[in-house]
Amino acid sequence: MRGYTNGLLGALCVLAILADGPVAFGQAAAPVIPLAPGLTIVLANHDTVPAGTTTSTIVKNITQGDSEVVVTVTGVGANGFDEMISVEGVDANRRPLQLTIRRHVRAADLADSRVQVLGFHTDDPPEIPNTTSLGPSLAMMRDLRTTGRATYSVIPFLRLPTSTGTLTRVGSEPVPFPVLLNGRRVELPAIRVTGQLKFGDNLVRPWEQYILEHPQHPITLRLAYGANGTDIGSTPLFTRDVVRIDFPGQQPTQEGGAIEASLNTSCRVEMPGIYFDVDLATLKPVSTRALTTIAELLRRQPQWRISIEGHTDNSGGDAHNRDLSTRRAATVRAALIRDFAIVPGRLTSAGFGASRPVETNDTIAGRAHNRRVELVRDCAGKS
Repeated sequence: MRGYTNGLLGALCVLAILADGPVAFGQAAAPVIPLAPGLTIVLANHDTVPAGTTTSTIVKNITQGDSEVVVTVTGVGANGFDEMISVEGVDANRRPLQLTIRRHVRAADLADSRVQVLGFHTDDPPEIPNTTSLGPSLAMMRDLRTTGRATYSVIPFLRLPTSTGTLTRVGSEPVPFPVLLNGRRVELPAIRVTGQLKFGDNLVRPWEQYILEHPQHPITLRLAYGANGTDIGSTPLFTRDVVRIDFPGQQPTQEGGAIEASLNTSCRVEMPGIYFDVDLATLKPVSTRALTTIAELLRRQPQWRISIEGHTDNSGGDAHNRDLSTRRAATVRAALIRDFAIVPGRLTSAGFGASRPVETNDTIAGRAHNRRVELVRDCAGKS
């Protein structure tokens, strides 16, 4: 059950906060953004069992140690929605592992299922009836709100044992959960639940989840489970956190409005929606919409010159991080010139490695924010 690949995102709606700075929990209610193709959620998995450690549950195509999962909605309909999952990490032999997995989640299961399949594996079918994957069902959430308890079963993926038991709500009010939303740090309202779930041959392990408090579809923002026989609150064996959510507007010109305003007033903005393969300068396909937004902005402002700046967390050495950030910024510049016919003289690029963090590198969420691309307008002479 350790090191499984997994995916997570809001199904039907996700909270979106459009603001000029960090938004604290308890401020004015956020507008609701309907689920749409391009909605992307980044998950950070932390496994205390290091890569290369042999366990009885290791099978092919399972990441070991820490890994990143990017889940993108590719289609939405009355019967449910489709998603594409990109998994990057290393396998049990410490070899790089990159997987692309697709799945369809049925609308009926989002309403009533009592079984959540957390993970995605290449051997699993693209549709698993009578299960959810992105969070518990609406029926379970109704139980948690009205009685404070809900029966629950969870499967990492179909080849591994099911864990079953009761989840109990902790406290009566939502608690804040930090997420990077369209490039801005916000706090979303979450229900905290815990439970001792049985699995295998009479084994029991503690589970904890933070679930987005949302009337149309809950999202498991964080999950953690511990070792067999340990108490709730003990050091977990595995954690998974939603660290970043990006969602598209209706049109690239609309999406670019806030970015254009920031460049006009402060001459600098963080660009959401740009994704690279882990530790590489290769753009993921989901980045195309963000690149389109930048290109449309530059066409509206033909006099602007933009510097594309790359930044990393501190996971690697200084030289490696500077090189990686430099290559990533250059890749964005090259894509705008090649694919969108932006005049080369209007664009420059530079990389700063981990030298300019915007948050602490001591947390998963902070490191996720520090890995970013910023646009900087040449405002020389601007009063």
